[in-house]
Amino acid sequence: MRNNDEDAFTEIFRRYFKKVHCMTYARVRSEEATQEIVQDLFITLWDKRATLSISHLPSYLYSAVKNRVLNYIESQIVRKKYQDYYKLFVPGQEDITQNDVGTHELMKAIEKAMEHLPEKTKRVFRLNRLEGHSIQEIAGILNLSHKAARYHLTQSLKKLRRHLKDYTSVG
Repeated sequence: MRNNDEDAFTEIFRRYFKKVHCMTYARVRSEEATQEIVQDLFITLWDKRATLSISHLPSYLYSAVKNRVLNYIESQIVRKKYQDYYKLFVPGQEDITQNDVGTHELMKAIEKAMEHLPEKTKRVFRLNRLEGHSIQEIAGILNLSHKAARYHLTQSLKKLRRHLKDYTSVG
């Protein structure tokens, strides 16, 4: 085989393919992975025929299978860790992104609906719902009675509900 003898390689393949395949399958339990590993082993054997120093071919093949199987198992463990991480972390990020988009769209719809409110009613709504002030605080800020501040908030909510009745959130 070292002298580029394809017949010698074919004979090695014919003699050892089944043994190598069985050893590999016994460890990985996947036909697809087994075929990849065995194919890679024989391709490497042919590609490096001039530089490989093999004193006992069955021992070499056993060691090569063992190393490739270990590499395969390690890659599967790493892949599983990334998949688990992705399942745990990324969907949460996608939900946050969708919520952000939905919130942004809702805020745009509210701002547009607020354009139809009288100035004082709009101001009461903004102070209460967007800035978090209490009715008592709003009454003090705008120099209104408690009852007047509550009235403007009630009116703003009624009108905004009417303008936003057809709004549907993203997601």
